[in-house]
Formats: sequence, structure tokens, C-alpha cells
Amino acid sequence: MSSSLINGNEIKIYEDQVKEYDILKEIIASRDQEDAFYILDLGDIIKKHRNWLKKMPRVVPHFAIKCNPDPTVIKILAAMNASFDCASPQEIEQVMQYGVTPDRIIFANPTKCPSQIKFAKNVGVDKMTVDNELELYKIKNLFPEAKIIIRFRCDSNSNLTKFINLGIKFGCDPGDEANKLIQISKNLGLTLHGFSFHVGSPCSDFSAYTYGIEICKHLIVFAKSIGCKDIKIIDIGGGFPGDSEFRIDELANVINDAVDKLDSDIQVVSEPGRYYVESAFTLAAYIHSKRTISDENGLRHMYFANCGVYSGFIEELLNLCSRHPISLFNPVSDKKYLSTLWGPTLDSYDCIIKDTLLPEFQIGDWLVWSDMGAYTSSLAFKFNGFEPPVVYPFIRKSQWEEFCDITRYNMNYWLCKLE
Repeated sequence: MSSSLINGNEIKIYEDQVKEYDILKEIIASRDQEDAFYILDLGDIIKKHRNWLKKMPRVVPHFAIKCNPDPTVIKILAAMNASFDCASPQEIEQVMQYGVTPDRIIFANPTKCPSQIKFAKNVGVDKMTVDNELELYKIKNLFPEAKIIIRFRCDSNSNLTKFINLGIKFGCDPGDEANKLIQISKNLGLTLHGFSFHVGSPCSDFSAYTYGIEICKHLIVFAKSIGCKDIKIIDIGGGFPGDSEFRIDELANVINDAVDKLDSDIQVVSEPGRYYVESAFTLAAYIHSKRTISDENGLRHMYFANCGVYSGFIEELLNLCSRHPISLFNPVSDKKYLSTLWGPTLDSYDCIIKDTLLPEFQIGDWLVWSDMGAYTSSLAFKFNGFEPPVVYPFIRKSQWEEFCDITRYNMNYWLCKLE
């Protein structure tokens, strides 16, 4: 089935010993490359998926494609029978075209247009989140067969500078308001399927997941006490880090301890986004122009690259993080100068880093950033007519063979189920 979606002609297969920097240099040399581009390590995504299933076997991951809707990423995960978190009909269509069945999709947007609810009904996606009373009435009128997942607020105390607090927009109060929504669901004759929360992203306060699961347990007790008998799911949301330094073991231990205390008939799911893709993407950008300014503080360099805040560095524009590049080819000197790196547009906000000490670069140099897969290409657009960087997917030979073995097994499994 879905394993046929990927073949060796779509991606470049390298020997295991080939390094990422060598792949970057090969692309630049062979394509007379001048535009910025990503390389996508599909083996990294396969490893992340298998590691999750091994370390947290009871938590079913639903990839949040809003984080990075690259078609090859979706194809790889679809072929491995992964599930998906979608926020719109467009995202639902995108995953279903690769053979993803409706039961592997959560419509995880608490507020939906009527046409979106009708679309979900037409394609059979019945699991959807809700965090307010009027949304319940809307679903009652348009899709009364839907499986309702009530989302409550559960904010992490994460102190990371790059932290998105989703609780300010979504999630009901986990106390009286959540109980009220449970009662309304019961009164309307809707199927209350479960509860969900999202601690924010990325989360370094892993105890937030334990706290959220405890709230779910209390809500389940109340729901069952008033006759809601169809509760089957707890969705612990996203927020899982995905940078190349992150190791999942500590987080897995915390979540497993909390999950083990749940009734065995409760399915636990999650919505990881950056966990899957952040470390799989590496960005390379070309310095096409340079200005050197001399003032009372000495020399200052201004560099102009062909990628900026509108084509990959939106978090820099929002002051969520500041990522420094590494030169693909060694600088002529280790001496550092006060430097500013601009993007290609005519907007003065298009600045990747400002007044930072960097070694001196030259026109024609290539700069490289790792861990660039999360909320970069998904938030890029064509301001001033500049195209977002293209993506060159690759995989190493042993990982490709491993992937083929996995998808052959999955195909045989589904063929047996269809007989």
C-alpha cells in the first residue's frame, strides 16, 4: 500500500560514511548552486519514529504537520503507518492523499469553521478537539457522530527563550469549565471520546505532562460519574524537543510513569512536531553581498544572504531565538568582527543576526545552520518575490534498506487485514 509512495528515484541514497557537509558541498558543486537550500536527512526521521515507539510504546504519536508539511516527510511517516495531527481540511487532504486512513487523523483545532466540520464528516475524520460551549453546539448541528476530545489548559513552566505558550489561545479551564463542557456533551447526546492538553513548545518542564495526565484522570472520573461511557483517549499534545542534542529517555521515563497508572482501556496519543523534523533539516545559504563599515568601534561587517526571516528564520523576527551560522568552508582567519547578517529582501526587519561577533566571510561563502526543520519552511513565503529554499532529501544506504524492510512488513500486515 503506502510503501509504494516512496522510491529510490525520489531521494538521493548515499553510503553510510558520507558526512552532511560533504553532501552540501556536492550539491553546491554539481548544481552550480546559488540559492539557499535545505538537505533533509530522512534516516533521522525514521530513527526518531522508531525510537519513540520503542521508548514510549503506549503513546501513539500523531505527527503535527503544521511544524513542517514537507511532502517527503509525510510520505515517509505515512509509509511507516504513522498517525497525524491536522489543523485544517488542507492538512487532512495532504495526508490522506498518501494513503493515511481517517482513523489515523486527529482534527486538533478547537475552533473550526462550519465548512471545515462538514469536510471532516465527508471524509470520515471524526476525532476532533473542542474547548468551548458554542463549538459543541456547532458540532451537534453539523456532525453529531463526531468523537469529542475536550482540550483544557495546561501550561508548562518552561524557561526556554524559544517557548510558545499555547494556553493563552486554546484550552478551557481544567476545573469548572471542563466539567461544564462534559455535562453539555452529555446533554447534547454527543460522544465524549476523551481529553487533551498542550503544554507549549518546546517544553523543558517534563513534569507538565504528568500534571496534565493527572487532570485527565480526574476529568474521566467525573465524566463517568454522569454516564459518559465512551471515553477512550487521552491526548498529551506536543512540545517535545527535537534538536540534535535532545535525548528522549528522560522524557519517556516521566511520561511512561504517568501513563502506567492509567486504566489499560485508555489509549494515549501525542502530537509531536519538532521532535520529528527539527534535527533532520540543515540549511545552507549563500553570501552574495558585503559591506564593511569603519567607525570608532573598529570594523563592522554587514553580510547579505539569500535566505532571511521570511524564508526560514521567522523565529528570529519574533525574537524567539538567535541562531549563529557555521561556515561550510573555513574562514581565512579566526579573528572575529562585529557583524550583521541580513536576508535578501528590502525590509530592514529582514535580519537574521545583528551586531554579533563572527569570523570574516567573503562573497561566495556558504553559511550552514543545523536543526532547521521546525517552523521554518512551513512559515516561509515569497516576500519581494524571493522563493523559499528548496529541499533535497537524502538517506544513507543502510537506513534505506531498513526503511524498505519496515514498509514491506507494514504492507503485508495491511494486506492480511484486508483479506
